[in-house]
Amino acid sequence: MRSLFFLLFSMLLSPAGAQSLTVEVKNPTADFRHEVVAVSADSVRARVGDSFRVLEAAGLDVPFQLSYDGKLLLEAAVRPHDTARFTIVAGQAPKFPTVCHGALHPERKDDFAWENDRGCYRVYGPALGRTGERSYGIDVWTKNTPDLVVDDRYYIEDVVMMPRVDSLRRVDRHRGDSLYRLNSYHHDHGRGLDPYRVGATLGCGAPALMLGDSIIMPYVFRDYEVLDEGPLRLTVRFTQTPLVVEGDTVTEQRIIQLDKQSNFNRITVSYEGLRHAVSFCSGVVIQREDPEPVVLGPDYVSYTDPTDQPRVHQAPLYVAVLFPDGQVETRRHRGHALGILPRYDGSPYTYYAGSAWSKYDVRTPDEWASRIRWFLNSQRQPLQVSLGWR
Repeated sequence: MRSLFFLLFSMLLSPAGAQSLTVEVKNPTADFRHEVVAVSADSVRARVGDSFRVLEAAGLDVPFQLSYDGKLLLEAAVRPHDTARFTIVAGQAPKFPTVCHGALHPERKDDFAWENDRGCYRVYGPALGRTGERSYGIDVWTKNTPDLVVDDRYYIEDVVMMPRVDSLRRVDRHRGDSLYRLNSYHHDHGRGLDPYRVGATLGCGAPALMLGDSIIMPYVFRDYEVLDEGPLRLTVRFTQTPLVVEGDTVTEQRIIQLDKQSNFNRITVSYEGLRHAVSFCSGVVIQREDPEPVVLGPDYVSYTDPTDQPRVHQAPLYVAVLFPDGQVETRRHRGHALGILPRYDGSPYTYYAGSAWSKYDVRTPDEWASRIRWFLNSQRQPLQVSLGWR
């Protein structure tokens, strides 16, 4: 009866004579799942045309996005061992708010920063490289709102505030410092902040090659291209500044993908010009102030980071790097918790890196451990998506 009602409802919403498609998303696990799933965009267009809507069981529009690699992405929530059903019909979809956003910030030495509804990240660009500053890894910014915050933070601090702070400090140091504290994104004004210390480390999940026990730190990116941006997914491709590895000039390319609702970035890395097999690694930096809360799993490394000012912020940050395919050795090494892949030949390799904040969606280390296990299980038992038509 429910299926019949759903079919009749979708037919009423479709223009006369228009075809409709059904999407079934089956959850094979005992966990609730809320994820971005994908079907072929060409298959959808062939059936319903270029303009369409995606409807859930009650007939309400659900967010969707067309990806750079030919997929129709949609947001699916599915109960344990159940199936969620959607209908795609011809029509004009509403405008969905952008949740997954990324942009270059030349006002801050070519940072590229991105975010979703869970957290924010940044990597460093050519202008920073020209200064000689040694910042290699992936930075983490916190937020406790689904709203976009990164662009405003850069504008307030680097465009509006800092010139005034510098000028005021020359006249009255105390007043200049007060203005800085009241506006800087290094302090929490109720929506999160930048509390993570990166410097000459991998930060949260930057990829690197290894020669023996030495980590060959990546440097700033040379070029970037935003491939996807929208309500459900941000995808950006970075080409890094070339490195010399055992006489080979090696260029790293990384594709970073962050979906709505996810604490973890999907990172696919490859190296052009690598002719000698070496080790590959990624991981998280361990801060000196609080070196103990490190977890080395068989397929992940996790750390409760105290933040750069633990007595000021009082709210730790949780970071992790996940290796769903296994095949890594996890250990502490030179100030990091690492996953190390031996005999790596430079071909594309995918892993995940991400974070959560104790003042937002993950309160305790135990919750973070549960989130990691849930995510790894979801990668090994993906939602089963099928496309059909009537």
